[in-house]
Amino acid sequence: MKKGFFLFLQLVAVLILLNSCETYNPWDSQDTVPFKALPEVPTKTLNSNYIYVTHNVTLSNREMRNFTMCFDKSTYAARWVAYPLHSCYIGANDRSEAWAYDPNITKTYQAPPRTYGGGWTRGHQIPSADRTKTIDANKQTFYMSNMTPQDYDFNSGIWLDLESRVRNSYRCNDTLYVVTGAHWANTSNTVGKYPIPTHYYKVLLRTRKGNTKKSVYALPKEELKCIGFWISHSATGALNSSYCKSVAEIEQLTGFTFFPKVDVDKTACNLSDWGY
Repeated sequence: MKKGFFLFLQLVAVLILLNSCETYNPWDSQDTVPFKALPEVPTKTLNSNYIYVTHNVTLSNREMRNFTMCFDKSTYAARWVAYPLHSCYIGANDRSEAWAYDPNITKTYQAPPRTYGGGWTRGHQIPSADRTKTIDANKQTFYMSNMTPQDYDFNSGIWLDLESRVRNSYRCNDTLYVVTGAHWANTSNTVGKYPIPTHYYKVLLRTRKGNTKKSVYALPKEELKCIGFWISHSATGALNSSYCKSVAEIEQLTGFTFFPKVDVDKTACNLSDWGY
């Protein structure tokens, strides 16, 4: 009886950790038990051009994951960057502006840590403002592996609006899981040798109530919600519901599988669940 109760307490502890700031090897368990798998990390795609990197950071004396990315050598940029969003990653520190090469990726595959030129900005995939708890966490968002050449008006307009909405409106007491990605419908438009993305997207997953204190693996699909945003790089104006898609639709557009171990309805796109 005592042994069974002790095992029960261990399981409860695991579920609590999964809901808050947690860290695991992102590829630990995508084919085994879900309790170790990171909810936000897409299924690993076999492609000789893809380099998978996870960056960790120390927060509150614990080693946490900061983000995981799928970097594409052929585009000199990440196809997606996956990360948890929770208040434990956000604090009072300002942007570090520490533009630098990603130490885990060969420099020749990355754009140099300066402006792309031609009026194109260095656009973050995981936003700097999502990692302000410590300078070290923020510095990692300035790795060039996290950058793509972005139109200035797009970067400071509709894309900034979406980033702000995700951080301020969709973040909750439970963890919000985010995958941000760039998409190249073609690579004919370049700045120097660097292909310019034709689209950007985000997919989001969280609990409906936002304060369950439970893992997304411990809840039925009815208590979870997810959504996607798909935006042309040429988009202007205000963010609106026309940019919303189901996660399943974005999977079809990109070829990636999102939230692979979470029992959630990825075909649903309920706008009212997300303030539209």
